[in-house]
Amino acid sequence: MFLPKSFLSLALPLFIRAVRGLDLDVNTEDSIKSTAKTLAGAIVAAYNDYLQPGEVPGLFSEAGAPYYWWQAGTTWNALIEYSYLTGDSQYDELVSNAITFQLGKGNSFMVTNQTKNLGNDDQSTWGLAALTAAEVGFKNPREGKWIDFAKNVFNNQVLRWDDKTCGGGLRWQIFSFNKGYEYKNTLTSSNFFLLSARLAHLTGNMTYAEWADKSFKWSQDVGLLTKDYKVYDGTDAQGNCTMTNKIQWTAPHGSYTEGAAFMYNLTNGDNKWKDAVNGLVTSGAVFWKGNNILTEVACEPKQTCNVDQSAFKGIAARSYARASVVAPIASVPLRKVLETSAKGAGSNCNGEGKDLSCTHEWQPEAAQGKHTIVSGKLGEVFAALEVVQGLLYPKASIVAKGTTPTGSSNPSSTLSSSGTVSASGTPSGSVVPAQGTGTAGRNVIAWGGVTVGAMVAMLGS
Repeated sequence: MFLPKSFLSLALPLFIRAVRGLDLDVNTEDSIKSTAKTLAGAIVAAYNDYLQPGEVPGLFSEAGAPYYWWQAGTTWNALIEYSYLTGDSQYDELVSNAITFQLGKGNSFMVTNQTKNLGNDDQSTWGLAALTAAEVGFKNPREGKWIDFAKNVFNNQVLRWDDKTCGGGLRWQIFSFNKGYEYKNTLTSSNFFLLSARLAHLTGNMTYAEWADKSFKWSQDVGLLTKDYKVYDGTDAQGNCTMTNKIQWTAPHGSYTEGAAFMYNLTNGDNKWKDAVNGLVTSGAVFWKGNNILTEVACEPKQTCNVDQSAFKGIAARSYARASVVAPIASVPLRKVLETSAKGAGSNCNGEGKDLSCTHEWQPEAAQGKHTIVSGKLGEVFAALEVVQGLLYPKASIVAKGTTPTGSSNPSSTLSSSGTVSASGTPSGSVVPAQGTGTAGRNVIAWGGVTVGAMVAMLGS
């Protein structure tokens, strides 16, 4: 049957509007916030759709079907950032309840019913979400404080530092009965490094900084972080870490970049961390070479990325956005990547609510099919949200650095308690005196303060 031309002329614009991507202008704050709102709303709608009576709060699916536990943690991190960066606090209580329900033993994200899925990288992912909440002044839950939850994770992991093999490092898995226990990977190492660096910056306690430095050096010593700052996947403890798996992923590269940026800021631009930031930005080109669009090079070109790997670019985008402000020396190249990637991500998402769908690929007119969160594509929507809202970091403001903004209600979570571990790897009953507290001793980050002025000056040069 042939349709009248008049019908086609009316229907075609409607069809185009239905299938085109989200309308994002990366140079307009209102457009960025509007697009972020659409993406955040889709995540919350899918969560509410899952959270029927009898389901466990804080998760997006049953364990590993299709989403593993860590992916929920990093998604809640994104929604904390969303509230902070956009000023839209409508989901705050939902996010807070979701995270605290997963606190587990010792308020350290050691959840009994996640034992089979609980690696060191999983635990630290949730710890980093709590730390983000503390950094941005997210309202504390009814019991406990965000900063204490992050410290608890750090204290857990310091005690697992394994000097018996490979001269140190953390194993991927916490429990010896889980597959991967003999593997020491950069997803774990970079998370611990980032957690340590950000705790040092937030609290002014240099013991955290010592551990950040120690874990970074260990990654270099075993070849997971090369002389030219390539970041490889992992190494086998059974072989004493003499062989390296040289696959490269965006997520650990982003975490090392952000952590190095925080250390650069903490140390007032020390050459070691200046070289690390510059080196990591240079090595990161493997993920955006040619057109400044983030690509998961290990799996995306062949469309073989699994559910976990589909979220990695979101973690990287978040870290690059923060690093570009914390260390202005990295702002120009990283900002270009973020803007171009955000355009691509937005153009490859359409719909709204739980029916919103995105592709993993951010290239123009990506060939991959779109699927919704409820059909297994949380990572794609999460990643799009992170790269889009990351454009707002330069204009945001943040709580003062160098002192814990919300205090600490849990003495056992601080580094001054007996039984903690110093960076030398031995038990320590006293803490290294906190240095650089307040504005002394380092550059204080205001996401929209002095560092932004420097960034604007660089972009205008």
